[in-house]
Amino acid sequence: MRWRRVFLGVLSVGYSKIVVAFMQLAMVPVLATTWGLDTYGQWLMLTTVPIFLGASDFGFGTAAGNRLTAEVAKGELGEALCTFQSALAVMLLCTFSIFAICLTATVFLPDALLSASNGMDGAAARQVLAIMCLFGLVALQSSLFMSVMRAEGLFAQTTSLYATMQLGEGIAVMAVALAGGGPVAAAIAYCAIRTIGVSAQAVLALRRAKWLQLGLRQGSRSRVKELLRPALAAMMLPLSQALHLQGTALAVGAAAGAAAVPIYTSLRTLSRTGLQLLMTLTLPILPEFTAEHARENSEWVKRITGGIATFNSLAGIVAAIGMLLLGEWFLDLWTNGSIQPPYAMLALTAVAMAASMVWNPLSNLLVAVNRHETFTYSFLLIAAMATGLTYIFVEQWGIVGSAAVSLLLDVVMLAITWLLVRRMTGPFPMGRDAVRILLPSRFKRR
Repeated sequence: MRWRRVFLGVLSVGYSKIVVAFMQLAMVPVLATTWGLDTYGQWLMLTTVPIFLGASDFGFGTAAGNRLTAEVAKGELGEALCTFQSALAVMLLCTFSIFAICLTATVFLPDALLSASNGMDGAAARQVLAIMCLFGLVALQSSLFMSVMRAEGLFAQTTSLYATMQLGEGIAVMAVALAGGGPVAAAIAYCAIRTIGVSAQAVLALRRAKWLQLGLRQGSRSRVKELLRPALAAMMLPLSQALHLQGTALAVGAAAGAAAVPIYTSLRTLSRTGLQLLMTLTLPILPEFTAEHARENSEWVKRITGGIATFNSLAGIVAAIGMLLLGEWFLDLWTNGSIQPPYAMLALTAVAMAASMVWNPLSNLLVAVNRHETFTYSFLLIAAMATGLTYIFVEQWGIVGSAAVSLLLDVVMLAITWLLVRRMTGPFPMGRDAVRILLPSRFKRR
């Protein structure tokens, strides 16, 4: 494993998370102040689906990206080109289909559904929706070029470029608003920056991957069929996460009232902080894992799996202890005393956090080699069951019941993920020696 490449990857993921946090904090006050709450709220509703569409790849970016990394690692560049063009054909088909749906919706949706009092009228809202749908379609093309870059060992570069593109979009929209421009001009700025960014990704991918050719002639129906199952499974991941995070919050509100939801979501947000930090360290290792797995370097695969499992287990235990000791104090400071969960809820959440910090990073190893079907569908089923159980438990035992269900979900997912990873790699080592593989060579000799 090339540690300089992994280290740059860690820095790039950290940079991307800083960009996202900055834009979330900065855009709200700027747009709410310059446009007013009515127009800003209307903007959020009109842009939600197109932006979500832009972040999606229908699972083909993930499935094709993993296969591309494996094929490039083995020197099968002709196969890599076939995989890229096959996935590109599917993405273009999806793009044109969605374009037809978006165009129809934009033309035929009545003004009453689009306009808002003290906000945009129907015509302006229609223009924003049309432009942002175009933004989503342009953004759809991004994932395949990012996959090519990752396959070529350029994870850090493509991650940094994508984050810079997001930063440019946010700054452009805020600049438009501060200059007196409205949502239509902001949507044009969004779309223009994304188009420039995706074009830059394509140029960079073509320059660095000499085997890459734009076109469809090298694609094949059989390759599309081979990608279909892992792609569909990958599509279930965001749905499972949304069901887990948003569905349970809705169940808490339905069972205990709206006032209970901030208690649940605030504690959950706090518990996921450690996981986000761990993912900053884990994500840059995934392309290396895919490549070594493709080269059938089973000894390295086992050692890195054991190292990740051991390190994450220790980190989860430390984080859980920290939450037990400092969680109440931090929540009081963070929310100015407005969020005060029962200590039993805090304790259950701390244990659930420790389990989550192990199974989430390990599950990414399954995704990295397209062995995630069983995991994905199990997660979807368990998340759906957890949503229903949350409502029942909260009705019976109050807000503490939601934490009990979260703990149950994380323990079950830990067991499932652990078994699936062991089935994939075989028994992997645990302990201090296992963690040493995560260190650069000069530290291993000490």
